[in-house]
Amino acid sequence: MNDRTTDRTSPLSSMLFFLAGGVAGAGIALLLAPQSGTATRQMMRRRLSEGAGSAGDLKDRLIRRGQNIRDEARHRASGAVSALAGGGGAKLPG
Repeated sequence: MNDRTTDRTSPLSSMLFFLAGGVAGAGIALLLAPQSGTATRQMMRRRLSEGAGSAGDLKDRLIRRGQNIRDEARHRASGAVSALAGGGGAKLPG
């Protein structure tokens, strides 16, 4: 066995495993709940719909954040290029 190899998972994989476990646990808890099947199905449908809405909101926030980071990086890169080219408009911190 190589001592240098480590078994690491990415933070995204860890988050997905955590969410999958939460969904599985919630499903089992609902199936074992002391309610009628109709009430349980309605509750599951409502919670899945809420979860889908939350996931959509998270996706939208992540996309906006990525776009903001991209725009800021472009702005900084163009300022650096301008300063290096002697554009005079931007000053390097000194």
